Order: sequence, then structure tokens, then C-alpha cells
Amino acid sequence: MSLYDIKALLEKYKAGTCTPEEMAALEEWYASWRHPDAEDVSWRSEEDLAQELLQDFREVRRRKEALFTAGGSRAWWRAAAVLLPIIGIGALLWFSRPSAQLHTNAPVLATAARKPDSKRFVLLPDGSRVVLREGSSLKYPAAFSGDSREVTLSGEAYFEIEDQPGKPFMIYSGKVVTTVLGTAFNIKAYPGQPSVTVTVTKGKVKIEEEKSRKLLGVLHPDQQIVYQEEKAAVQPARAVETVAWLKKGMDFDAVPFEDIAARISEQYQVNIRFDNDNMKRCRLRAAFEGTETIEKVLLVLCTVSNASYVIDGDDVVISGKGCTDRQ
Repeated sequence: MSLYDIKALLEKYKAGTCTPEEMAALEEWYASWRHPDAEDVSWRSEEDLAQELLQDFREVRRRKEALFTAGGSRAWWRAAAVLLPIIGIGALLWFSRPSAQLHTNAPVLATAARKPDSKRFVLLPDGSRVVLREGSSLKYPAAFSGDSREVTLSGEAYFEIEDQPGKPFMIYSGKVVTTVLGTAFNIKAYPGQPSVTVTVTKGKVKIEEEKSRKLLGVLHPDQQIVYQEEKAAVQPARAVETVAWLKKGMDFDAVPFEDIAARISEQYQVNIRFDNDNMKRCRLRAAFEGTETIEKVLLVLCTVSNASYVIDGDDVVISGKGCTDRQ
């Protein structure tokens, strides 16, 4: 989308007519600091931009007063003809500059594609790791501040939370709130479904109703709580089976490096390219849990293929001579 597409969405947002899909796209744009398709602009500091906008306002007011002084029944329209384009340009600059977020710590919206077996790895600001299942989304702040770390989940996700004493991690999902200090667990809370299910693989979590904050249960490993119709039931569960979706598609047995790179690119939202086409045909054997960082995944893959990698933002370049055995 161009800046003008974003401006159109902003206008719909202000009018309250955004569809859920448009709202999600707009929130994701806010969180990205600048949309990847936006014009290449060297942005100045907020102070400089504010001064320029003030100067523009003074110039607009001066020109408007001059037009009104000229008199005539069409003076207002003549003023509007000058005023609206300048305000429009100023608004476009204001909303599309990197610091133009809904607030100083605007939420980031991460989503996983809806196609089968798609996943999205998310590294949170505190080092915690989340893997979103297909069609799921997670909203979280660009930086955790205050006495707690809070995120909102729609769909299903696996969490591995970094321990931060005195700063609990809280997940809002459906009608329940899950609070942890350092643990790993799975939450299933799809919109439109009547139940919310939390399953713990390690550590301990506390489950509460969102509105009343009524305690629903405290879960330990291989325990699960199902909340439905304002009732909660704690029951034993095989957590390894509940989170089996994590590893699906992450076990590679003699798979071409090019195919592995395509799957990794989607899950970690990076662009992988090879500086030698021979590397693409290397058949690799590797297995992952699905919660590793992109650096660890690349390290394993490049080690077994005698290659190296460089990460530059969202771009990854894999270098190597290729493989002699392509079977």
C-alpha cells in the first residue's frame, strides 16, 4: 500500500467504517513505523516537523485572511481551496512519519497466515517466544513498561515466557486472563468458539476471568483448563500432544535447502536468498521444536550444509559452495 492508501484507511478509521481486515492492516502499519511500500523519505525529528507544521499553519492563516479581506460571496470557497490541500499534505506527513503511532508505545500486531499448517514465530521485547498457529494473531506493545507484561491473543499460540520476578506476564484471550512468571504453555481461544483452553507444558500459570478476576484455577505441567459458559474445568492432559502442531513441518528429512528456506521464511517473516544456486539443491536432515530463534535455526542448517549466513534486518543471505551429494 502507498501512503495515499494508508491515508484513505485513516479517514475510514476516523469515520468508524473500517472493516476488521482494514483495521488489522492499519494497526500493523502503525506498528511497523513505516509501511514497507511507503515513499523513501528522510524524516526529521518531531521538533523540526512540528515547527514546519506551525509555519504551514501561519502561512495558511495569512493567505486565508488575505482572501477573506478581498471580500465577495466566494471568499470562503477561495479560502477553502487553499486551506484543504495544505492541511491534507500536512496530515499525510504527520500520520505517515515514523513517530506517528496511536501512542508512544503503539501495539504491534503479529498474524499467522490462514493457510493450513502456517505458523508465525514472534520474539517479544522481553525475550519471550511465541509461535502463532494459522489464522491467529497477537497484539503486544513495542516495549513492555510498567509492573506487568500484557498481550492479547486471538486464536491459538504456544508461549515460552522469560522469567522476570515482580513483572508478571499476562495474556488476554477470550474471556480469561492467563498470568505467568516464567513457563511454557498453549492457549486456544478462537473468536466465535465458545471455549478457551489453556494447557501447561512446564512451569505454573494462573487463570482468571477477565472481568470479575475470579480465580478459575492454577495449572501445573500436563494440566489443562477449559473455560466455557462461565464454567471452568481443570483436567489432566498430555501437553506434548496438545502442542504437536508446533513441530509439524519442522522435521526435515533429505529436504532441499530451497524448500526448507521457504518454510523458514514464512514462519520467521524473513527473506532468504542464496548467493550460490547450488546451495538450494542441498538435501538436509534437521529437526526443530518450532520455538527456536531464527539465529539458532540458521546456525543448525548452515552447520550441516557447510554454509554461512548473514542477517540484515529482515533479509538473510546464505553463502556456501553447495553440495556434492544431492540425494
